Amino acid sequence: NGGAGFLAGCGSVILTQPQDCVKSRMQGEAAKEMYKGTVDCAMQMLKNEGPASFFSGAIPRMVQVGMTSGISFALFPVISKLLNQVM
Repeated sequence: NGGAGFLAGCGSVILTQPQDCVKSRMQGEAAKEMYKGTVDCAMQMLKNEGPASFFSGAIPRMVQVGMTSGISFALFPVISKLLNQVM
């Protein structure tokens, strides 16, 4: 279960990292002067920095989210079993 949780967490990072990078750029103070909106931000990132810019910071986030999900998936059946014995 823990391995499946880790892979699920990594998959979620891969799917959400591009949106998270654009969101982080838009939250900065300079975003008002640099971008016309969210789509413009994404287009400029793609044009000026390439597709890899959408995945900056993905590895540390993948480790964090993967480990968190893996631990949760591994502990859920154990805690459920213990609670069923008590209740």
